Amino acid sequence: MTVDRFAHYDGAYVLNALDDQDRAEFEAHLVTCDECRARVAEVGPTAARLAGLSPADVEGEAASAGPIPDTLLPGLFRRAERERARRRLVSGSIAAVAAACLITLVAIVWPASPSSTPPRGQALTAVRPSPVTATAALVSKRWGTEIDVSCRYSEAVGGGIPYELRVVDTAGQSHSAGSWTLAPGPAITFKGGTDVPRAQIARVLITSSNGTPILQLTL
Repeated sequence: MTVDRFAHYDGAYVLNALDDQDRAEFEAHLVTCDECRARVAEVGPTAARLAGLSPADVEGEAASAGPIPDTLLPGLFRRAERERARRRLVSGSIAAVAAACLITLVAIVWPASPSSTPPRGQALTAVRPSPVTATAALVSKRWGTEIDVSCRYSEAVGGGIPYELRVVDTAGQSHSAGSWTLAPGPAITFKGGTDVPRAQIARVLITSSNGTPILQLTL
């Protein structure tokens, strides 16, 4: 069954309690709805006669005359108030949905936390003279530790020189974290990794091809 959304507009209409848009819509509806026209015709004359009275005046005068018909002014005020409450509920629901959408949008586009910033690399110190300088950033992963290495070379060197990245755990055991071959140019970046957890790494080493350490980072 279709619900007539204008069913309670008659009281607010005769009391001029509708806003301009609702009033225009209701008047257009009255052209096609016999029931709403009948309700307006029923309450209109009473509202006109009692327009100068407040609800308290009408309630006081009618107290000794028994129950007040719903077509009198108090009933009209109650209808108007129901219609205002309905509009407030609809407006509040729309505002709540809009606020929820805004919160969702902010959650999507705003950075999750400062932890999303990539960690800054720490400089390795020379174990022996070498044209190589480097920094390393250690990132904890579920599978162990990722190590991002950036190397620079202070003098022109040819390509093809192999290097290895190793870590030494807190028990003194050495583990390979990857290797690379130097390409011609002043700098390289290398991403290595190990299954040793970040908290159990004591040192990070860069070694030559024969295993001799040339740079290290003590944690």
